[in-house]
Amino acid sequence: MMEKHLDNLIDYHLDLLREEKYHLRHFKVELIVVIDSAMGIEETLADIRSIPGVTIVTALESQYNEFQKKYTSRIRIKFHPNKDSMGAKHYIHKVLLPIIRSREIPGTTVMRLASRPEQI
Repeated sequence: MMEKHLDNLIDYHLDLLREEKYHLRHFKVELIVVIDSAMGIEETLADIRSIPGVTIVTALESQYNEFQKKYTSRIRIKFHPNKDSMGAKHYIHKVLLPIIRSREIPGTTVMRLASRPEQI
């Protein structure tokens, strides 16, 4: 348990050092989300674009489930953390995911991360 915590802490700080060295502050990540059909994919993507730090949101693929009346979509989110001290993983887990899961983005459920955050 302690090893995993230390590994995460080391990874976090290594990411910060890489970002500082190269001044690369733009990232992308892919998520699998479920969107209620009443909300619509484009409307939901527009809501996600309103999250501080998000620059571009793209639906890569979507499948509609007639029985559940929901879309399962793979989306790519490009972002720039507003705080220089905030790494990509920290931004995803402390800002991006909580907001998507909140009432600010209605009818949307994050199923999982489909990729690791990547600098662009």
